[in-house]
Amino acid sequence: MGLLETIKSTIQRSVDQTKNSEFYELEEKIGYHFKNNSLLKESLTHPSLDTRKTGLRNNQRLEFLGDSVVGCVLAKWLFQKFPDLSEGELSRKKSLLARGKTLAQIARTLNLQNHLIVGKSESKSSGYLRQAVLEDALEALIGAIYLDSNYSTTERIILKWEEAFQSTLKEEANNFNPKGKLQEFLQSQPDTPRVAYQVIKQSGPDHNKQFKVEVTINGNPVSIGSGKSKKMAEEQAALSAMKKLLPSASEEN
Repeated sequence: MGLLETIKSTIQRSVDQTKNSEFYELEEKIGYHFKNNSLLKESLTHPSLDTRKTGLRNNQRLEFLGDSVVGCVLAKWLFQKFPDLSEGELSRKKSLLARGKTLAQIARTLNLQNHLIVGKSESKSSGYLRQAVLEDALEALIGAIYLDSNYSTTERIILKWEEAFQSTLKEEANNFNPKGKLQEFLQSQPDTPRVAYQVIKQSGPDHNKQFKVEVTINGNPVSIGSGKSKKMAEEQAALSAMKKLLPSASEEN
């Protein structure tokens, strides 16, 4: 057998082995084929599985790694996509994209739930379909891709889901109403506290003004927000107030 035939044969064996992989369908959807299949299997192994019997490692360590990689990719994408946004606004968008709902939706488009390796109790209760489980599995999968390849490859894979990220941001923009949420919260209180917004500073030329707004409740200063318009500054001030008054509710935004 000549050198060319040997190379062709080696390539063909590699292709055949890839196609015979138990996760071939998933790898096709991701757009990445693993060199080390044990990493892929680990990323799909839920903590409910008794790893003492199977010898498999669960995906919690890979989830930890993948969470950081996803955060880094999203931070760069947002930084480049929205050059005029402040650090606080970028952080809020990043938190929105990296939270369970968005990642779980992406996991479902990959049919990730059909490939998870779970314990009997999790399987009986269909717990592997829960949002938190899918989010963790996707992050673990990203961690596995990163270890199996490199950062640029992983970034390319994540940015294939750019349409999903943009859709989430569009939906969030339509629903974003922190002033309304703050007013709603205050109205639910026994004494119905009064809220007011006041511009305390504006600077910059007409085409690039910056506003700073203070929100007060019953005349007491609560928080300050800033933005390129009075409305944006008021929204940021209201959001900051919500974080102080009702942290768990503000996380939804």
